[in-house]
Amino acid sequence: MKSWLPRLGSRPFRSFQLRLFLYLFLIGSVPVFAALSIFYAHSLERSDEEWRAAVARKHDNVQRRLEREMRELEYMYRTWVQHESVGLLLQMNRDGRIMNEAAFRAVKESIVRTAVFQLEYRKNVTDICFALEGNGSFCAVGNPFDYEPRDARVPVNRTDLFVRDEGRNGIGFVGPLYDAANFVIVGHIEIVMDMSRLLGEIRADNDLSDLVLWDAATDSILFESGRRDPATSHSASLFLSDKEPFLRSEADVYFSQRPVSAPGASWMTYLEAPNTDIRSLRSSLRNTILVFCAILVLVSIISSLVFSALFARPLHSLRQLMKRAESGDLKAYWMSASIREIDELGSSYNQMLNRLEETIKQAKQEESLKKEAEIEALQYQLNPHFLYNTLNTIKWVAKIHRTPQISDAVSALVRLLQASLGKKGDFLTLKEEIGLIKDYMAIQTFRYGDTVRMNLDIDPLASICLVPKMMLQPLVENALIHGFENGAEGGEITIKAWLDRDLLLCEVQDNGKGFASPETVQEPPLRGHGSKERMSGIGLSNIRDKIKLYYGPDYKMHIFSKPNAGTTVRLSLPIHRSEEA
Repeated sequence: MKSWLPRLGSRPFRSFQLRLFLYLFLIGSVPVFAALSIFYAHSLERSDEEWRAAVARKHDNVQRRLEREMRELEYMYRTWVQHESVGLLLQMNRDGRIMNEAAFRAVKESIVRTAVFQLEYRKNVTDICFALEGNGSFCAVGNPFDYEPRDARVPVNRTDLFVRDEGRNGIGFVGPLYDAANFVIVGHIEIVMDMSRLLGEIRADNDLSDLVLWDAATDSILFESGRRDPATSHSASLFLSDKEPFLRSEADVYFSQRPVSAPGASWMTYLEAPNTDIRSLRSSLRNTILVFCAILVLVSIISSLVFSALFARPLHSLRQLMKRAESGDLKAYWMSASIREIDELGSSYNQMLNRLEETIKQAKQEESLKKEAEIEALQYQLNPHFLYNTLNTIKWVAKIHRTPQISDAVSALVRLLQASLGKKGDFLTLKEEIGLIKDYMAIQTFRYGDTVRMNLDIDPLASICLVPKMMLQPLVENALIHGFENGAEGGEITIKAWLDRDLLLCEVQDNGKGFASPETVQEPPLRGHGSKERMSGIGLSNIRDKIKLYYGPDYKMHIFSKPNAGTTVRLSLPIHRSEEA
């Protein structure tokens, strides 16, 4: 064993083909041998009681068949006793007219013709014989002397029915022949049956290896069909000496013995039934294993060579492309055509190159955008105090001239400008955002008057959550510009906010004219020109991009609208109460 271990590490044993052959052989043999073992174990699960029950059923069939044949012989006998020709024969015997040879011959020929006709339909009945005391006997086909009883037993009364061995594979069913006028027994009828043929049919029908009919009175075998199984140690003396019923087994062979009902006889039936299923299973399993091993070796060799050609060369080519990609060549794409698995691997490799190239481009683009944003931020850092001072001047002039509406509008505009241009941060509480919306609506009152009313339904817990600055105000502005552009009376804008598990849901709803668009609309159709098309400088796509930049792709904006049924915009945002979160 130790001498083989170094060889397993040598180059031939490290080759892909040989290792693949060993893997295929082991992987293929283990489940198949396991399946064969399980199959064999399940086949043996048929318990001894089940097989005994099967043999018992077979012996029941044997008994029923033999007893049925005995009943049919008795029925034939009783039919002949009542037959008209037999009655005429008995009447001639009683009146002394039997000496009339012509009349006797005519009655005899009539009986023989009827018997021969009957034998054609009784394949196991070979002859029917009639015997009259002192007046001879005759048979339908054979010679009466061929059926001379060895024990010279004859019926002694009208109910004396019995069977006897007639030799030459046959038995005789004997019954009294008596005169119906005086009930005097004047002879007997014997119906001869080929018992060997009958036993052969019964043995074949029940798949038995041996079937024996023996006489318990004389301990002798009467008839036997088949042969006893050589795999067992049973001989005739073993069952002849046991006159009791039994059911035994030995070497996959079951032995059963029972008495059989026969008139005037004490007969026993003995049978052997081999368990052919187990024997054939063992033989077929052995042959299957040999054939399978040969096929598995051949298939493993061919498969190892084919798989080596299919996998090794394409993998080597893919490895070379990966080395080129490692050195910086991002155009080293997999262009070869191979098996599906290798092509899928090559496709994944190409996708990796594309994503890597896109990542590099995106990084460069983000760097460029970052620089542009820094420049833009520098431009927006110009001090807006001159604008605040100018607006404050207008506000005080309005107060001096006692026009409070203009003063309030200018104050609201100042607060809006401070919120949008100030440096407080990127987030406000929802309560502060609602305050800005109120300032915006105060300014729009100069345009719309009381035609549009704003309703608020804000959950107190939601009002303290942070939202991006100026997130809801553009939605209210869009509702005013697009939903109530005709200035219809009874306009309403409803702002709702509530918490749902780990989400902050904000909703802006109007009862304006709406538009025809599915629920998943990304941007409503722009109506009009100029400032309406720009939504005061901020489009819905801008809000969506802001949500994506702040919170990622898991949080969305959904728009629901129908013509003349208003529009609803719902934002799904995470819950947080500090800008660090």
